[in-house]
Amino acid sequence: MTLDLITEILGWTSVAFYIGITIFNTMKFTRFAAFGSATNDTLWAFLMGWWPKVILNLSVASLNTYRYAKDFTNASKNVIAGLGAVMAAGIIYIAYVAVTAFIAEPTLPVALQFVDLGIILLALYMTTLTNYRKLMLISGFVGMAAYYGNTQMMIIKAMVIGIMTFKLLFDKSQKTETADAV
Repeated sequence: MTLDLITEILGWTSVAFYIGITIFNTMKFTRFAAFGSATNDTLWAFLMGWWPKVILNLSVASLNTYRYAKDFTNASKNVIAGLGAVMAAGIIYIAYVAVTAFIAEPTLPVALQFVDLGIILLALYMTTLTNYRKLMLISGFVGMAAYYGNTQMMIIKAMVIGIMTFKLLFDKSQKTETADAV
């Protein structure tokens, strides 16, 4: 199996995971799908050389692991804090490598990948679904430009644009719902 075939499979698996995340209706299954997606996407982004996406997916995987351990296990606070510290150290190191590589060879697509990373991380801190959805909609458009030419990422970003547009314009049932603090 060649590296190109592996990256192609991981790309299409990413699309499948993203679809799965949107159809689950329980937090436990959503966390499983999100963890699988983040793991798949971390490897895929690493092989593609998309460092901002590696950082994003490690952050999402870390957050989901932390929330899963906290919400669905009896792990002690010390174990959870230690797990968080190890994950944070790894993310900081990868962020350092990514920023250093970008400074050495800046390109517009990589700059847009960093902008997309910032928008998504900001969206994760939103406490209202409307603000989260607005930022994710913006991320869809920025990501389309950042990953232009990669079929799988463009499909994912098109799905983000479509879902967030629908949710913002037509799904008023959850307009006042707020997210739990992470």
